[in-house]
Amino acid sequence: METLPPLLAQALDTDNSLSERTYLQRLQRLFFLSYVLVLLVTLVLFGLYAVRQWRNEQQKLTHRLAFNAQLLAGATEGRLRQYAVLSDSLAASIQRNPSLLQDAPALQLRLRQAQSALEDIAVIRVVGANGQILSSTSQLGPSFELRNNPLIWMQLINAQQSGHIVVGPLVRLPTMDRWVLPQLQFYPARGDVPAFWVGIGIDRSAFNRLWLSLNQKNRQADALRESEAFLLVRQDGYVLARWPDLPASRIGTFYGRPQTGALMHSLQSHPDAAEMPFTGVVHSVFQTRVGYWMRMQPNAPDLAVAVSLPYSTLITTYWSTLIPTLVAALSLLTVLTLAYLFIRGRMQAESLAIDERHQTLLSYNEHLRQLAERDYLTKLPNRRYLMAQLGRLSDAAHREQGQRFAVGILDLDDFKRVNDTYGHQEGDQFLKILATKLQNVLRDDDILVRLGGDEFAVILHNIAQERDALAACQRLLNSARALVELSNQNAIQVTASLGLAIWPDDGTEPDSLLRHADQAMYAAKQSGKNLLLRYQPDMEAQAQARQNAYDLLEQALGQQWLSLHYQPILCISGADAGRITGVEALLRIQHPEQGVLAAQTFISALDAPHLARPIGRWVLQHAMGQAQYWNAQGLHLGMMVNISAVHFLAPDWLSDLSEALTAHPGLQPAQIKVEITESGALRDLDVAARVMKQSATAGVRIALDDFGQGETTLRYLQRLPAHTIKIDQSFVRDMIDDPHDYAIVVGLLDMAALMGLITVAEGVEGEGAMQLLASLGCTHVQGYGIARPMPAEDLPKWIAQWQPPTFPKPIVRVMPNLPEIQRQRFSRLRAAAQGGGEFPQNVVMHDAERYCHLGQWLNGTGQFFYGADPRYADFHRRHALIHELARRARVAADAADHTLALQLIRDAQEINDTLLQDLQALAAPAPSGSV
Repeated sequence: METLPPLLAQALDTDNSLSERTYLQRLQRLFFLSYVLVLLVTLVLFGLYAVRQWRNEQQKLTHRLAFNAQLLAGATEGRLRQYAVLSDSLAASIQRNPSLLQDAPALQLRLRQAQSALEDIAVIRVVGANGQILSSTSQLGPSFELRNNPLIWMQLINAQQSGHIVVGPLVRLPTMDRWVLPQLQFYPARGDVPAFWVGIGIDRSAFNRLWLSLNQKNRQADALRESEAFLLVRQDGYVLARWPDLPASRIGTFYGRPQTGALMHSLQSHPDAAEMPFTGVVHSVFQTRVGYWMRMQPNAPDLAVAVSLPYSTLITTYWSTLIPTLVAALSLLTVLTLAYLFIRGRMQAESLAIDERHQTLLSYNEHLRQLAERDYLTKLPNRRYLMAQLGRLSDAAHREQGQRFAVGILDLDDFKRVNDTYGHQEGDQFLKILATKLQNVLRDDDILVRLGGDEFAVILHNIAQERDALAACQRLLNSARALVELSNQNAIQVTASLGLAIWPDDGTEPDSLLRHADQAMYAAKQSGKNLLLRYQPDMEAQAQARQNAYDLLEQALGQQWLSLHYQPILCISGADAGRITGVEALLRIQHPEQGVLAAQTFISALDAPHLARPIGRWVLQHAMGQAQYWNAQGLHLGMMVNISAVHFLAPDWLSDLSEALTAHPGLQPAQIKVEITESGALRDLDVAARVMKQSATAGVRIALDDFGQGETTLRYLQRLPAHTIKIDQSFVRDMIDDPHDYAIVVGLLDMAALMGLITVAEGVEGEGAMQLLASLGCTHVQGYGIARPMPAEDLPKWIAQWQPPTFPKPIVRVMPNLPEIQRQRFSRLRAAAQGGGEFPQNVVMHDAERYCHLGQWLNGTGQFFYGADPRYADFHRRHALIHELARRARVAADAADHTLALQLIRDAQEINDTLLQDLQALAAPAPSGSV
């Protein structure tokens, strides 16, 4: 009689089947309880989701309104700035020709000429310091004398003292039957020219048309919706403009007196806030609305813009997102109920077929065992099989003297790029083909194993000499770097790093042998990739040192041993030469036994994926907190913060930055400079450029640390929107003695000046180096020659005792060849105005004055070196006027009025030529011997 296998006999045993049926009944009761529990959990989770979704919708709406408020503020401020530029131009004309103040007809003619320069101007008037109207483009009665309006006159006197522009409230001109928004600016006496006011009356509907245009441009992006309302308001409650506009019957009552709704209450309750959301009843429309307001700084500090939506919009959006989830939850509960009923019935039938199930399960046992030792993708043996083989080979080698074998660990270099570029499906196909190619270059008795991902292992049997193992591993590397064709369209080529360990020289236990091969592979990665390295004893020490650094940093984070020391950054050029303008926050560990540990102790662990973000968040919060504290003490310093490239390029970086900035409202974002190493930024250039731009949008500055040390190219610097470069100390320390280092430093400084970048030279150890760097046009220095890093509490006292040396003015150029650049650009503009080409986008696009050649220099290097000069603000105004004239010329050219377009370009060029002459005079080198 055939004997059944023990497991099968047990499965067919009657008593055993009865026991399994009893177990099945118990399982049925447990299943019922689980079903009830799932119902309850689903309901609870849905409730939590509903609450969370409500919060998310509120937050999303607030963010969108804040973005729209910022967009609205920018457009409105730009329009008000145009009128301010016109006012400044008119005032300059009067100051050059004071007799106009005594000649009312001539002055009126000049005012009418100015009025034609911009649209939507209803009236322009010039008012004496005593409030009397000296001249106006339209007849105004005595009631429009400023001195006859005590309340307005008092506001103007206050504005005169602060230097701010006064805007509003709206007034009605009976003679013109128009409502106008007055904008008044005071010009103090200069020489024999008495003080006077210039008032521009802007047509009430000007901002309505501006906002309507803005709405139409952004509707496709859903940045502004039709249901949104936009307002321009004053701190005292007067509304200056509103879109959508009110009916004509309500204009007088709405604009003629202060409003008291939710917006005004929020604005007046937070006089020091720059922006804030609000919710409440808006009395003008008798409706509950949710909105966001933002103040317009700094020329009109009592003005704010606001964007609001009906509160019902939030409710509607919330339910539109919640209903699908509710339907899904109900569907899930229905499915669960049906599944429960179905499975309960099946369990009854299942008890009749337990024997057959046992037999089936036993037949799977062997199949599962095979699967447990094979990789599902490549069908190669897996790690479990590898360890079993190593154990057998090790035991055999111990028994048979002279038998040697080797283990290699092969890891593909930058395989993530393949998945990101071609997709995971193509990546899996590549691994399958590569596994076959690798297997083909091995001997029959060698074993190739897939450990997981893009990592493989190889067991090389019967290794007589080291060179035999190295030759076999080199064949693997050559095969790995060969081109792999996936299809007629796609072919992929990668490289690999391979570490080798040989039994018994490099270990006699499977675990140690595999660990040493892995350490050799890691060393190959660190040495530049695409390498084969055999294990060396010092690799164990290096790996242990790295692990110790990880453990130390992780413990320091958990035990709150982390601290920051601050190294001063000295300005050596420009108006702040000799002053400490910032510090670099340097991470330290305050060990309870070993004292203060510098970054060299744990720097290798800062890029660890599980530590980079928590360490970066800690540094951001504490550095910003310290800067905010110093601000409150009157010590305003820039704060440079080192962030790991792993953290900076991670998806969570921007939210971490926003969280830190929000937590420190007493800190200006521009005070923060985020430092990342140049080589770190080059890990993923496209992602780095995008994250830098988004970080700069949040207001912080970006600095490239250790610049020049990595694989620097001009293309990288062009694509990475950095504000500052820190020249690596390896060039700075020896530049006085080494002409090559000196040439590199000079080249970097000259390039930075042309690109409008701030420069910080690291590793300065003496006054001679500072003097040389200052003469070369470097803006800042840092190093032990100034001060070592110190605790925060020591810094204010050190700064108070700081005695700066005297620095020479730069002898290299800090201003590019702007005249020739501008000449070439205006040549193209004239051709475009005459219909001979397109207007360059970087001349007429929005905010183009910040990104053209001249604008980049004015806002960068020029601002640093000459921004303190009282004439510099006028340079910005004239430059903005050049671009405004170019935009108007484009409008005229599009309308086929080429005569007007050409005249506008000529006017712009005249302003440009005068501006460049003034800039050249400003940037002219000082006479020889001056300091």
